[in-house]
Amino acid sequence: MRMPPARLWVPIAAATAAGLGLVGVLGAIGAVDGAVALQLVVSVLTAAVAAGTAVMVRRHGAQLRRLRTDLGRIGADQADLRGRVDAGVAAVAELPEAVRAVGAEQRTAFARLSDHVTERGRADYEQQVAWQELRDYLRPAPFMPALRGWAASPDVLRLLVEEIRDRAPKLVVECGSGASSVWLGYALRRSGNGRLVAIEHDERYAELSRDLVAAHGLGDIVEVRHAPLREWTPPGGGDPQPWYDTEALGDLDGIDVLFVDGPPARTAPQSRYPAGPVLLPRCSADAVVVIDDTVRGDERATSDRWVAEHPGLRYRSVPLEKGANVFTRTP
Repeated sequence: MRMPPARLWVPIAAATAAGLGLVGVLGAIGAVDGAVALQLVVSVLTAAVAAGTAVMVRRHGAQLRRLRTDLGRIGADQADLRGRVDAGVAAVAELPEAVRAVGAEQRTAFARLSDHVTERGRADYEQQVAWQELRDYLRPAPFMPALRGWAASPDVLRLLVEEIRDRAPKLVVECGSGASSVWLGYALRRSGNGRLVAIEHDERYAELSRDLVAAHGLGDIVEVRHAPLREWTPPGGGDPQPWYDTEALGDLDGIDVLFVDGPPARTAPQSRYPAGPVLLPRCSADAVVVIDDTVRGDERATSDRWVAEHPGLRYRSVPLEKGANVFTRTP
């Protein structure tokens, strides 16, 4: 057992020594006799022992209180540790199921990715084939404007080139202009007959398209005509919407092939609908009309409206990259 610190027992020892010294002095001067002096010595020593015992009891009481506090903390820590261990055991027990769930999710994601890559690869291959067939048939300049994206895709241009080849049209009208105008211009040159009028609402883009046409020496076949967007109201009434300025289209009669690829979808809901009421009456009896981008709901709705409003008009859907509907009149 460790002794109490000096700050506790030194005062007790000093008091004991002082008491014994006082008893000795009293005995020496004869103030008390031997028996009394002995009793006094015993009393001083007893008091010293009692004081030392009290100090030890107090000290050990404080140590016991600290020990109880430490034991309480240890118990709390043990309970917390036991809870953590139990949670860990539960988590480990659930781990196989979680691993299986992650594995299933990864397999599903991989299957989706594989399907997407396969589909994308097939689409790229089909467009490459269509592009190569266009080049082989048209024999255009070595450096041709890029297709796909904002421009028409090779597969819809191949469809149009086949129509031009089979029909030898005198007038082809395109709603929109750009790369497709050049490719269709080459198709008309290959056909040896007809001209193309490409209608463009954006003046700056019309200039760029004209430059592109001129660079390929197709200015005698392709005309890019600027027709800014104006408010257009359906003949039977209804909500007006922006469409090409009809005053720029007054001379377009006897259209044999009509390609509707504009205005952009952002200009209005069913932005290409007016082409039906405005241009279908200007088409020849055996004309073919192609509307692009029928993967979009607006173009499908536009197609159905045209058929409902023009007796004898019908269409077939062609599963191209962006979708297309091909319209003809019933004989």
